[in-house]
Amino acid sequence: MKAQYYLLLFFIFLALVCKGQSNGITFETANWESVLQKAKQERKPVFLYAYTPSCGSCRQMEKEVFTNPEAVSYYNYTFVNYKINIEDGSEGEALAAKYAIVGFPTYLFFDKNGTLLHQSGSAKSAPDFILDGKNAFNPRTALFTLKRKYDKGGRSARFLYDYSQALSTFHQADSPEEVVVAQYLKTQSTRQLSSEKNLRFIFTRYLDLNASATQYFLLNQQKFLPYFPDDEIAQKAQQIIRRAAHKAGHENDTLLFKNIQGLISSAIYDTSRLSSLAKIYFFGGQGNWPKYAAETWAYAKGEGGADWITLHETAAYLHHFAKEKEALQVGAAIMARVVDLEKSYDNLLLLARLLTKTGKNAAAIEAAGEAITVAKLTGEDTRDAEKLVSRLNEK
Repeated sequence: MKAQYYLLLFFIFLALVCKGQSNGITFETANWESVLQKAKQERKPVFLYAYTPSCGSCRQMEKEVFTNPEAVSYYNYTFVNYKINIEDGSEGEALAAKYAIVGFPTYLFFDKNGTLLHQSGSAKSAPDFILDGKNAFNPRTALFTLKRKYDKGGRSARFLYDYSQALSTFHQADSPEEVVVAQYLKTQSTRQLSSEKNLRFIFTRYLDLNASATQYFLLNQQKFLPYFPDDEIAQKAQQIIRRAAHKAGHENDTLLFKNIQGLISSAIYDTSRLSSLAKIYFFGGQGNWPKYAAETWAYAKGEGGADWITLHETAAYLHHFAKEKEALQVGAAIMARVVDLEKSYDNLLLLARLLTKTGKNAAAIEAAGEAITVAKLTGEDTRDAEKLVSRLNEK
């Protein structure tokens, strides 16, 4: 009888533990100094989660990953957990400034003495989130552990490779990633650069146009074909050109744009399409909305006719930033092409808004009405479209 009693108590305890875990990761409610004191007393490391109330990826993590039983078990057992709103105008904002947190969600990991070990971020799966926590204790993956070794002169090929990998998720203006990657590549012979390990390493770098890894990729795209699909290679080349052209426009750097055009003609297979995209992003970077609209419209009528994502992006920028009626009219025409390719509530609503800005209220009401019809079929919220129709009908 006594054995049954103790067995019952055990199952009750287990149920309570599981219930507590199902509620999610337990975050301390005291202040940061109290958290550091508790960590030192309990000899446990600290996990700091930085978020903002408007962050969609943060809400996704809180709903899907911070309640995952394996993640809850690992983080509650391993760490003293604390979270901060980096826009609270108080402690959260101060800690964000102290630790140079510029994105969200951001995950910081400290040892029991409050020494920063590692940083990660973005929405991810529960296994990857657990791996983040484990990486904090691995000297080959912990970002700030590696940084301290680098600052002390660590420059071996293996170390530079590890540090470069860790820096790939460190998105800050003063990140030394480009320098460290270049230092690593210099340790490799021409033959070594062509190895599968290094080709995969280079492919996952997203650096400036003139970075050694970027230049190697653009000039040696055929070497990546055994390891990556053609479309992924083309997408990477396109992303490089788009980012560089936007930067050239933003900085009004015509020499850089000329270099981009030369690179496209010599190293890019899809020359005509990439040349058009470069012009679009150059004028977008400049904020020259009439030319931005005109180049996108020319692209839509030519090789970019099926590229509704780029067309949608242009239309959205024109809606938010353009003041010139001519640019807005072209934006509406571009958005009409997008709707032909991808008829959705959001696309129809953006078309309606652009038509409203061009003074075509009847056409705007028609587009908004169609948006409401589509939304009812998909179960989406129709309030924004209904408000637009109501406002236009009052005129």
